[in-house]
Amino acid sequence: MIDRQPSPPRTASLLLQALMRPEDAESVPGDLIEEYREVRRPSLGRLRADVWYVTQVLSVLLRYIWPGVLAIVVLRLLFFPLPRAWNPSLVPAPGVTLLDAAVFVAVGYYGARRTGRLITGIITAGTTSLLGFAAFLVYAAVTRPSLLRAPFENPFIFVILATLLLIALGFGMAGGVLGAAAGKWRSVRSVRL
Repeated sequence: MIDRQPSPPRTASLLLQALMRPEDAESVPGDLIEEYREVRRPSLGRLRADVWYVTQVLSVLLRYIWPGVLAIVVLRLLFFPLPRAWNPSLVPAPGVTLLDAAVFVAVGYYGARRTGRLITGIITAGTTSLLGFAAFLVYAAVTRPSLLRAPFENPFIFVILATLLLIALGFGMAGGVLGAAAGKWRSVRSVRL
């Protein structure tokens, strides 16, 4: 039997499933889909209902990552101008320092500990890394406004920025894997005791 009812954006639905504890994996998404289909879609239309659904999913994600994002932003604002000797970096790229790694591991641990799922820790750490990279770009643009023109004067800078973003994202997700493994192990262990 084919379901002909309107459905929310698939990516947002998958993200919501990844963020839910196993015992909430049916009830919370089911309630959101029900409100989407019966209330939001008829009254708002498809596009605005989809935006509503995505904002609901992002609000769940934000509950997991806000402490880590706050820590990363504070790191960028307060400690960026200092020499690298006190905060070693594996490569000369933003978001790949020892303090960043500690934040990513902590966020991954927190996400996996709350849900008992590895994927939650990886997603939360990766998102924190992405937002930390964005904070770096904003900080760099505010402190040196001429940087905003640079990619348009030399388009290869877009490739460099994309590479730096991938490095930061990969580093964040790697830290998230470590934290998530510890968080999942801890949540499974506490259930047994």
